[in-house]
Amino acid sequence: MRNFLGKFPTEKVKLLKKNGEIHEGIEALIDSKKIFIDDAKVPIEEEDIIERTLPTGSKEQFIVIDRGFYKGMHGIPDHYQIEVEKVSRYHKPAFGSITHMYNINNESGKVNINSTDNSVNFTLSENDEQLFETLKQLAASLENSDEIVSEIEEMRITAGKPTFAQKYNAFIQSIANHMTIFAPFIPTLSTFLAKK
Repeated sequence: MRNFLGKFPTEKVKLLKKNGEIHEGIEALIDSKKIFIDDAKVPIEEEDIIERTLPTGSKEQFIVIDRGFYKGMHGIPDHYQIEVEKVSRYHKPAFGSITHMYNINNESGKVNINSTDNSVNFTLSENDEQLFETLKQLAASLENSDEIVSEIEEMRITAGKPTFAQKYNAFIQSIANHMTIFAPFIPTLSTFLAKK
């Protein structure tokens, strides 16, 4: 069967699997919502990460939402049309989705009676705290452990706040050489991008 992406501007990407495996040099055509790969032997699964290197040398990562395998026919080979979402995508609240909260809260020192409070109260659960502690333990033995542990702590502090996206991106940059260790945790961490 022929390579149906041959006439399109493709690039080499890396597949970071949930189990820590890495597959490099995969030919792909990248769109903002889909990635096309015509090598049906690539073991793509939902929640895997596809990574591309930009001309600047920085990395861009996509989480696989639906691997979209298509069986070939009429000269078109088996291939993937993968639905993806950017890992660093900043989730903004929908227009008009301001929540009105009326509360008396002695712990935070706020008192709001018959007034609009557009602030967001967010508390890390015990599982969330354990996630950040596990990440710190994994980072402890790495060559740039101080930097990574610092970035993890910054993420923990800013979880649920608009500045989390910036700290998350800094963490991703600091672990670039250790992605096999941290890849299984990326989908969970990316959920904090939506918690604002």
